[in-house]
Parts: sequence; structure tokens; C-alpha cells
Amino acid sequence: MRDLLFSIAYRMLGSVAEAEDVVQEAYLRRQQAGEVENERAFMTTVVTRLAIDVLRSARVRREAYPGEWLPEPLVEADAPKAAETEDEVSLAMLVLLERLSPVERAVFVLRESFDFDFAQIAAIVDRSEDNCRQILSRARRRVEDGRPRFDADPKERRALA
Repeated sequence: MRDLLFSIAYRMLGSVAEAEDVVQEAYLRRQQAGEVENERAFMTTVVTRLAIDVLRSARVRREAYPGEWLPEPLVEADAPKAAETEDEVSLAMLVLLERLSPVERAVFVLRESFDFDFAQIAAIVDRSEDNCRQILSRARRRVEDGRPRFDADPKERRALA
């Protein structure tokens, strides 16, 4: 299960350290939760929601960063095997995912990488199934178009240049 949780967190966050922190926090919350009916669903939900929270706080940090943010490649020899499967996360895909909002990224990763059904995704991100379908459609378009999530202020771009 830890491999699955790490894979979800890493694909959403693009950072090994942040993904490990999220997984560890999820296990701490699992201990505090007591009896859980479906542990896999509970842990997946906790990891996804924690990753969304980290992405929202990371956006503030990255907006102050002058260059383009690049995700951290997964190169550790002892990294979880789930991230080393045939559909391994590439650096390019992580850069594309950076163009999505945190919830769009969660829906996209859970559906495209892990083939969760829309009912499961809706419960995890606390949205309706129809809304999740729309979010996925929007996320796919944004990834295909290569459009950034937001445009930088032209004055700031000139000042940095």
C-alpha cells in the first residue's frame, strides 16, 4: 500500500521529499482514526487531500521563484517500485501537470494513472461525479494545449528579464 500512496503523492507533487512527508502524515492520521472500514480508500483519500493542500501552499512559494519550477526527478535506487512501472512518471509529464490546479491534478492523476472510477475520485476530492468528469476534461485540454495555468504579469516578466 505504501508504494501506491507514494506514487499518488509523487505524481501530484513532483518531489520525493514532499511525497514521503505526505505519506508519513497519512499514516499518522490513520493511527489516530481508529477503526476504518476500507483502509485503501481511506489512505488514498488522505494522501490525495494532503497533496492538494501541499500544492496550494507550494503555489505561494513558487510564485516568488523567478524561474520555471521543475519537478524533482525520481532517481533513488530504493524508490518504491510503483513509480518504476512501465508508465513511469517522466519529468516532462510532471512539468505538464504543473499547469493544472491542485484539484485538476488530483483528478487527472487518479483517473489517468491509477484508473480510479469517478465515484471514487468524487469522494476523494469532495466533488460530484459530473464535476469530476468536467474537471478531467478541462485538465486534459489544458495538458494537450500546453497552456500555463496563469499568465505572469508583463511588467514582472520584463523586470526579471
